[in-house]
Amino acid sequence: MKKIFVIIMLSMFSFGGANLDELKLKAKAGDKEALMQLGFMYENAKGVKKDLNLAKKYYSQAAELGSEDAQVALSLLIFSTTLDKSGVSVNNSVTVKDIGNLNLNLSANDLKETLKKAKELDKDALYTLAVIYDNGLGDIKRDFKRAIALYKKAAKLGSVKAQKVLELKIANIKNK
Repeated sequence: MKKIFVIIMLSMFSFGGANLDELKLKAKAGDKEALMQLGFMYENAKGVKKDLNLAKKYYSQAAELGSEDAQVALSLLIFSTTLDKSGVSVNNSVTVKDIGNLNLNLSANDLKETLKKAKELDKDALYTLAVIYDNGLGDIKRDFKRAIALYKKAAKLGSVKAQKVLELKIANIKNK
């Protein structure tokens, strides 16, 4: 399954034969696709030494330029590193209250599996992570912007729940 994710990511961010120096020049000029490519390369050690701080930097810059894919990639990377650092026992469970009073009870193993599926662009896993960012969970602080990006990606992939949440959030914003 990891190969599928890598293939999907590579097809989303085609390198087009650009070398590292060319990508960095394009990134410096504000090319969000180049920034995404660099983030992916540093996150996954593709042609460069793995550096999660640089990956976050490049994803953040692309997200600031409006790339929803960068926002999703950054959200997944932050969730992954937070989960790795948290030291949550596999026996511990956490509860996230969802819209409609649905509760998610997740162990650390569940969270790792959810993250793995989200990286494979599983709409339900992306939705689950959106709910987590929307409500906060342990070391993952509430982050509306990341939640919306994840809801949008899940909705684009066919999640009816994510689409309904987005509709509710848009209606709430319009009513304010």
